[in-house]
Amino acid sequence: MKARFQDAMALLQAMGKPNLFITVTCNPDWPEIQNNLLPGQSAQDRPDLTARVFNSRLKSITTEIFKKGIFGKVIGRTHVIEFQKRGLPHAHILVILDPNDAPRTTEQIDQIVKAELPPDPLLQPELFKSVSRHMIHGPCGPYNPNAPCMVNGVCSKRFPKPFFQETVINENSYPNYRRRPGQETTIRRGQNNLVVDNSWVVPYNPYLSAKYQCHINVEICAEISAVKYLYKYVYKGHDKIVLDVGESFDEVNRFRDSHWVATPEVCWCIFSFKLSATYPSVNLFDIHLGTL
Repeated sequence: MKARFQDAMALLQAMGKPNLFITVTCNPDWPEIQNNLLPGQSAQDRPDLTARVFNSRLKSITTEIFKKGIFGKVIGRTHVIEFQKRGLPHAHILVILDPNDAPRTTEQIDQIVKAELPPDPLLQPELFKSVSRHMIHGPCGPYNPNAPCMVNGVCSKRFPKPFFQETVINENSYPNYRRRPGQETTIRRGQNNLVVDNSWVVPYNPYLSAKYQCHINVEICAEISAVKYLYKYVYKGHDKIVLDVGESFDEVNRFRDSHWVATPEVCWCIFSFKLSATYPSVNLFDIHLGTL
């Protein structure tokens, strides 16, 4: 991962900072998965099916972004596959656009990224279904104080977000996207019905969310100060776990790092699917110290 991070930084040096940071997560309710389960099975019983379908969907998404240019001409890209502890695969994608297509104004950002519920569920039923189901954070805080994102009583992802009448470009990180108050919807989490508004919406692209019906977080990389954090986040490596086996207690082994391997990751490797990719490719030239 350290070597791949250095390759990505070399790409950054040659082509500039990324313009888009996209996260795609597998949806176990995709028809391709549900229609091929045997009676009584769930998606977690078929990691091979989950891996194959996510790989196919990801190829379709990256083709639209990289080749069809739905966001503009792509001159450089990096994507890495990760696996959550609950098993579902997801991809982190960094996209470098041609300078002529890079979003620079708030109007251009608003055309690519939305952070609000669709205004009319009847006119955009598929988009509203996708956003209300896949693009609502948590909810955490007063709704769920024990949510995984809660640290010392505060959401580590900074939800709920403040309202903004217009998009504001932030000098430090992502823009503050337009989130107008007054729009609410009811979602179901577990056994509870929760009322949420635009402050809980994760930024998304309407076209991708409506078409692929899964969690697709699209962020604009506004400033150069966030670039190194983004690449380190993408190449942070695998999930770790501390595991004790047996009755004896060994203090050294107790604190040994272990790579958490879920069954979808095993299937992904068996099928020889790529875990990462960078374009253009970066070639490493080793330096050999010769003797006179």
